[in-house]
Amino acid sequence: MKIKETLAKFYRKIKLAIYKNMFRKSDKKEEEISSSDYFCLQCIYLMEKPTISQFANFLEISAPNATYRVKQLIKKGYITKEKSKKDKREFVIMPTEKFFDYIKNREDTLTINDMKSGMNEKEQEKLDKIMKILDEPNA
Repeated sequence: MKIKETLAKFYRKIKLAIYKNMFRKSDKKEEEISSSDYFCLQCIYLMEKPTISQFANFLEISAPNATYRVKQLIKKGYITKEKSKKDKREFVIMPTEKFFDYIKNREDTLTINDMKSGMNEKEQEKLDKIMKILDEPNA
């Protein structure tokens, strides 16, 4: 299999795991969030402390819509906002421990340990090197 096909297959597997977790119901009623909330949480986490306007721009939604979604997630306890250290007029949003607990409880079978099973130490080092190259292609 060519590397492009292999990466595409791996990427599909990751996306499917994320989408599956989006729709999985929780045992705890207070933890339930909509798939839209889950998607917003993932974006906020992956954007690493965006401002509300950066979040809105990234998702190409209106500022009032982004503000509403942020307020709902703050109310549910999954994110918090604090004044930006760069510009005191802005707020950055970030996940809370409740978010990380929620995500940890929803991890699927696709984990680093799953990838490493069946690999010796040299193969694991090669995989690590490849992942670094993929993450920082110009480094």
